[in-house]
Amino acid sequence: MSFFKKLFSSGNKEEEGRQIDNGIKAIYTEEAFNKRYTEDNLNANPVILDGCLKMVESYFLEYKIKKKVENPGNHPSNLDQTIEEGVGFEMFCFMYKFDVTQATMFLAYSFSDFLIKQYGFKLYKDSEPEFPLRTMTLKYNQKGVVVSLYPFEYANKVMNKEATFESLYAKLNAHLEKLPSADELLKKMTED
Repeated sequence: MSFFKKLFSSGNKEEEGRQIDNGIKAIYTEEAFNKRYTEDNLNANPVILDGCLKMVESYFLEYKIKKKVENPGNHPSNLDQTIEEGVGFEMFCFMYKFDVTQATMFLAYSFSDFLIKQYGFKLYKDSEPEFPLRTMTLKYNQKGVVVSLYPFEYANKVMNKEATFESLYAKLNAHLEKLPSADELLKKMTED
């Protein structure tokens, strides 16, 4: 299914070359999945998530910026505004003695919370990440087909103005409902 490549590719040709032709990057048994990934609950420590969301809200209050989407405050359009309008979220966090990693984490947690509530993604810790910024991963499971996103890595790209939260949200809206089932993917793989 080539739309997996189009939807989630980073534009890195070397990385795309490692993908299986149909866009599938891996097939896991439940045992292997459970060995590598540990489910993480954002609400297990509500103080952390609440602090992240409050930092985003505070940005709008501090600079008197009207949010594009009133509710929820952590909507992707609003998260993009923290980068595009005012002094920028990194500088705002720096004024409160937070470093760039913490600022990125605030956005990553806020975006993760949005995707969990909007689509039913689940947050996991990866014990064997392919890249250092991928220890935090969101997974969306539909009929055995799992889509993975890396919120910290993606928030880092947004902070560096290489991507936007809104563009990923638009891609998710356009493609998640069209995901094939695991049986459909296996059938296609065996037909080729």
